[in-house]
Amino acid sequence: MQQRVGGGQRFVLGAVLVAVLAVLSGCDETFLDPFDNDERFFTVYGFLDPMQLRQTIRVIPVTRFPEDIQGPAEDQAFIDARVYTRDLTDSTSTLWQHELKQQDDGSFIHLYHADFLVKPGHTYRLDIIRNDETTTSATTIVPRPTSDKIVLASGPVVQSDSSVVQEIALPDIPALWDLSAIYLVEGPSYRDRVFVPYPTPSGPDEDGLWKYRLNVTADQDSIIARAERFMRNQAVDTLPVTLTAMGVQFRIIDTEWHPLLTESDIIRLSQPGVASNVVNGYGMFGSMGLHREEWEVSTQVAAVLGYPISVDLDAVF
Repeated sequence: MQQRVGGGQRFVLGAVLVAVLAVLSGCDETFLDPFDNDERFFTVYGFLDPMQLRQTIRVIPVTRFPEDIQGPAEDQAFIDARVYTRDLTDSTSTLWQHELKQQDDGSFIHLYHADFLVKPGHTYRLDIIRNDETTTSATTIVPRPTSDKIVLASGPVVQSDSSVVQEIALPDIPALWDLSAIYLVEGPSYRDRVFVPYPTPSGPDEDGLWKYRLNVTADQDSIIARAERFMRNQAVDTLPVTLTAMGVQFRIIDTEWHPLLTESDIIRLSQPGVASNVVNGYGMFGSMGLHREEWEVSTQVAAVLGYPISVDLDAVF
């Protein structure tokens, strides 16, 4: 079964990573005199994301001079660092690849990439090793819910105005990053999961529950828009579909690292003397967990929403 990630989620993640790189690339606060650096050798910032195959971190050597790489031929364009992650749960090891990446202002920074699937509940240790075997390291445990089914939800509710809503509550989640409603739509020649992002609440209620009200009726606009794009690409005039299931997907933040919410958070984490899980270095290396849960939509509720329908390019829900 193919799983698709909505464009909104990709945008959020891309914006976060761009913010990390942009702000950290402008921070000279990582500059420390090597004779007074308290045995700190690298600053690192990044996190393991289960929604991405390619993982990315930034590494900054702690030296006498602040990082200011204006060209690939400069001395600072070379970095004495081999980067590994070791999955301490299943004893696998991954070598990360270096990239000297140019920023919008023309300067360059050191990034490292590795392609692997982040496994929930696994413990990963990041090692940044110089040629003299001096090592900066950090460890993160990928967060996961306490059980496979955690969404407290009754079925979708048809309101007096015939609109449909779905109340959900998420218990035992330490910190929530984002949430999307999922809709499974199927037809004779069509099957798609549509992801509709929802804003994150400010926090759990007094009972420790993260509560959402999903506007199922309003979310149908996204379903129709996706179906219409498919029809244009396939040169199809009509597309019979029905709604068979819905659910939610969200990421959980590792409680051992600070969530990257604002630029001030990023700058603060890049400075010496703040909370850090990096040994022999500065910064923070964390992880996110991913949870997806789905349930059937009854034919009665689907009928209230107008299914089954035959979508055409002039359809207006």
